[in-house]
Amino acid sequence: MKKEIITDYVLITIASLLIALGVRLFFGEHMLAPGGITGMSIVVNALTGLPMEVVQFGISGPLLVLGMIFLGKSFGLKTLYITFMGPLIMKLIPQTHVTDSLLVASLAGGALVGTAIGIAILRGCATGGTDLMSMLINRVLKFMKLPTILFILDGTVVAASGLISGDVRVALFSLGALLTIIRTIAFVTSRFSPAESTAAI
Repeated sequence: MKKEIITDYVLITIASLLIALGVRLFFGEHMLAPGGITGMSIVVNALTGLPMEVVQFGISGPLLVLGMIFLGKSFGLKTLYITFMGPLIMKLIPQTHVTDSLLVASLAGGALVGTAIGIAILRGCATGGTDLMSMLINRVLKFMKLPTILFILDGTVVAASGLISGDVRVALFSLGALLTIIRTIAFVTSRFSPAESTAAI
């Protein structure tokens, strides 16, 4: 039991690092906002100048409290850990220019973030993003399926990123990043735990 808990936290720490790398090195510089709290933080950062990690904390905090109440203590604690660890690691990573290509940024960032979310799902938690938000909304609006809620939330963020940037390419590559994230999540979860991933998705 203790070994399992240690394994959980080692893996979700790795997931936190992957999210931080994906956002700081690829999404942030090109204003790609492929949905989620990550995408929301990029949009708010572009509008207000607030640091992305501060925005993430501000949005995720209330969600975490609700998650602890409605989705269970173990789920809540691990989600709390990954939600706060991600922005902390992100703050330690300097903004570094990696590529001028939107295609490379969308694919690389999407693969990193998708892998992180897949790991989180396999270890029984959320990343504190729209996955958690969707679970909470679904408890109130039971007639709406989780994929539908996720699509609405993430699609809105993608559209906002395109409007703010004034560049239709940003919206298109944000959508591409979102699709990469979804496909990577499916690969990671099905590759390592088919039954668990089916239940999670």
